[in-house]
Amino acid sequence: MPVIFVIGRVVFVLYFIFAGLQRLMNVTASADYFAHKFVIPTALAALATQAENLFGLSTPQMLAVLAGAVELAAGLLIAFNVGTRAMALVLIVITGIGIYYSYNFWGMPAAPERDLVIQQAVEQLALIGGLLVFVALGSSRPGEPQRPLGVQ
Repeated sequence: MPVIFVIGRVVFVLYFIFAGLQRLMNVTASADYFAHKFVIPTALAALATQAENLFGLSTPQMLAVLAGAVELAAGLLIAFNVGTRAMALVLIVITGIGIYYSYNFWGMPAAPERDLVIQQAVEQLALIGGLLVFVALGSSRPGEPQRPLGVQ
């Protein structure tokens, strides 16, 4: 059972690893997508301008790099069973934000496009379900007998 769980763990997080790599390899396209989906709140506009001047990147470019780096790093850490609970929680937050901003089917008229968007949102929700399993299990392996306290 543990070998199957390790294989499943690695296969599951490949989605996040590849998504992170795609964002990092094509920052311009990711930044354009973010620019159309996310609006910087006016309360954070001054902070965003300071960050733009400091890093020499636009706010959407910084968001794309940050999202790509987090998805890649969290996916790799879960694959190697390091900080599994924390990284799964981070990916749950990122995926939840992505569902809210990317798949706003509630504002679409009933049409075939809406059905496709709902399906994509449910697929993302299923990823959150898988990540919740990692939150519940942490670094343990199913089928592994519990060790007494203090025994390595």
